[in-house]
Amino acid sequence: MIVAPTLVRRCSVADIMEDPQFPALIAEYARESAVEGLPPPDAKMATYLAMDGTGMLHPLGVWRDGWLVGFLSVLTPILPHYGALVAVAESFFVSAPHRKGGAGLRLLKEAERIAEEAGSPGIFVSAPISGILIEILPRRGYTETSRVFFKKVP
Repeated sequence: MIVAPTLVRRCSVADIMEDPQFPALIAEYARESAVEGLPPPDAKMATYLAMDGTGMLHPLGVWRDGWLVGFLSVLTPILPHYGALVAVAESFFVSAPHRKGGAGLRLLKEAERIAEEAGSPGIFVSAPISGILIEILPRRGYTETSRVFFKKVP
């Protein structure tokens, strides 16, 4: 079996949005990332575009054989509680047919590089309880630090 070349690169939100694969990719991501009790995902791309210009959002894309197959945004805010810049992975997604072969790990490695370059002591990455990422992260040196709970309120 021949595996197509995978390219991970830093890009702009506009680069990702303008890619012909983006509508299908964002729809797949919305289906997988839905949280019961919250409204359906509805990415506010204008917000991402505005954040892209601040230097606090660092978009990454992953292409396989010229096709956009995933993305990851690294946020680099100053967390008020710590008074320090701390990187956070946001919108980490690779299309299901492309999860084998290292595309996600390459995105993660580049996100770690961004965190280091920004001067962050580390990077937070969240993982769905039922997903494979929750098994992969500890093998990549990540420590579970907390769990997020959600309760729908009237």
